[in-house]
Amino acid sequence: MSKELTNKERVAILLLNLGPEVAADILGGFAENEISEISEIIGAIRNVDHNTSIEVLDEFMQQSESYRQSEEIIDVIKDHRPSIIPFRYFKHLLGDEIMSILSGEHPQLIALVLSYLEPQQSADVVAIMPEEMRIDILNKIAISTPPPVQIIKQIDELLETKVVSLGDRVDTPSERKFRTIAEILNRSDSITEKTIMQRLKEDDPDLAKEIKALMFVFEDIAIVEDMALRKVLSETDTSTIAMSLKTASKEVRDKMFKNMSKRMGDMVAEEQEILGPKPLSEVEAAQKVIVDNLSKLEAQGEAVRKKSQDEGPLV
Repeated sequence: MSKELTNKERVAILLLNLGPEVAADILGGFAENEISEISEIIGAIRNVDHNTSIEVLDEFMQQSESYRQSEEIIDVIKDHRPSIIPFRYFKHLLGDEIMSILSGEHPQLIALVLSYLEPQQSADVVAIMPEEMRIDILNKIAISTPPPVQIIKQIDELLETKVVSLGDRVDTPSERKFRTIAEILNRSDSITEKTIMQRLKEDDPDLAKEIKALMFVFEDIAIVEDMALRKVLSETDTSTIAMSLKTASKEVRDKMFKNMSKRMGDMVAEEQEILGPKPLSEVEAAQKVIVDNLSKLEAQGEAVRKKSQDEGPLV
């Protein structure tokens, strides 16, 4: 490692590598003030190089293996470790940023990278490609055999250098720097979320504001309670719903149609057919209407988002 890391910095790096769902589970074992400090460190971290991530993971497993109470966490790390190493630095980039980094690379390399990304993120990148390139890349993803691990590692390090060299051009705080914290809190129980957000507001109002802005987005409808979604959709114009669905993932589309009456669903489908191309700003405005109404419902005390252990931690 380039510098000696504090224990909390090590934990932050560990959580960044394991992802929001696992991180939320692990954070539940920390004290309130520790969670706040670790969250701030995660927000401050810009880039973690490949070797540092591996060293932190290895060190954690070595130190924990002697403690029986850590066995479940060790199993989680071992299960996740092979999949978190390659191309993890693309995780919080937008589709056009990833495409910009990969432009000029061999189609086989692009196909390899996309096969490691989250499906929605890969879909965002593919959607930007010219049709001929899109077909070529998807074909390579379907039929190609992964190269040896050593080759993947070399490609990973090469692209990481390229990403780091872009610096601030791919590191917009309001879009990515704090997204990991927001995702962790989204998957935490309600009591933990409120406690941490209150502490962050007191310690760093600007940080709390950035995180809050990322806490509930349109794609989160996939984890919304059916009853809450039905209520909001029933009070929303079908034209607004149709517009909001233009850029929605299949998961969100299915969720929304599932929570509409047959009559409403037919009306929305008809409106979608006649919409035609629309400015992205109009689509986002329609999505904001639905998200804002869900947020208002949540502020009134109704259960909106599904969360792990929503009744809060045991006391």
